[in-house]
Amino acid sequence: MLAVDDDPAVREVLHLLLDEHYEVLDAPDGETALRYLLGEPVDLVLLDVVMEGIDGITLLQQMRRGGVDVPVVVVSAINTAWTAAAAMRLGALDYITKPFDDAELLDAVGAALHRAAEAAEFRPPEDTARILLIGCPVGLAAALSGALSHHARVESIPADADAIAAMPPVSPDTVVLDAGKAPNPHESLMSIRTRFPLASIVIVNAPPRARAVAFAEAEDATILPRPLALRDLLDGLRADMRPSLHGLPHFSTRVIGVIEYVSVHYADVNMRELGRKLEKSPYYLSRLFRSETGMTLKTYVNRVRVEAARQLLLETTEKIETVASLVGFHDASHLSRQFLKFSGRRPGDFRRTWWDDPAPSSPR
Repeated sequence: MLAVDDDPAVREVLHLLLDEHYEVLDAPDGETALRYLLGEPVDLVLLDVVMEGIDGITLLQQMRRGGVDVPVVVVSAINTAWTAAAAMRLGALDYITKPFDDAELLDAVGAALHRAAEAAEFRPPEDTARILLIGCPVGLAAALSGALSHHARVESIPADADAIAAMPPVSPDTVVLDAGKAPNPHESLMSIRTRFPLASIVIVNAPPRARAVAFAEAEDATILPRPLALRDLLDGLRADMRPSLHGLPHFSTRVIGVIEYVSVHYADVNMRELGRKLEKSPYYLSRLFRSETGMTLKTYVNRVRVEAARQLLLETTEKIETVASLVGFHDASHLSRQFLKFSGRRPGDFRRTWWDDPAPSSPR
């Protein structure tokens, strides 16, 4: 882990406390810390707020903008609600005030590492494809993201220029644009070309009158016919994958049927209805789904609900309680627990961080 503090005495105390249990690096300022984070594998950052040069809050902002996904526990002498809230909005998992209790700090470190490890179980390896879905229906985007969770990193955002500009400067390998949902397909396509010049593009649901424009402007993009079929989309994504990336899986017809069903009924999944629709017993479908995807149907449905909630948090101003109900969770606390499990963050923190501190509009 990396301890960032401009006070050498504090760094020494952290070494004395943590060296027995962890390998601890230290940095006296934000600039040094950022160099470590960009060049060394780090599992956790203990971060002071007030430092010369790059302060702790600014470092958190730069980590987010640079796509540095490392859990952070803030350890600061500043004990104000505003500072703690600012740190939590930027993704800090905990906020410990100085002088700290040794046991409290050790507990916070252990909890942060455990939470990060739990979230990492549900993330694919780094060398998998990055797929960005723009403007796709909530259910389809959530179901696809959940089904590919062991094989690709799938992100879903609204089809507007602000949301595209807010994406971290890590180019996806493939962008899927739902032209039927984009307020201005031409503007969205130009934003994608400018923001992600190296990404391949798949265009879906292009209205007939917009299709000629799409063909003219999308150059080598893949354009899928309407109505969109999930298998066609998976085939299009698979065809566009670079050979150096892990390929996408080939799902059986019945597993495709499960994914399609959940994409529509994720808020009120009924296993008997699913069995009748696919003409197989729920037990058979559950075993088949797990054998092909590596996850249980229950885990998959919860993941889809979290992905759907994530998209609603970006696209609407609905309260978290309302979002929880819309996606099928009992209440806000149920959503919060599942959101934390799958993403390592709470829904309120995710929403605030995304819109309060947008990423720059051009890559570094």
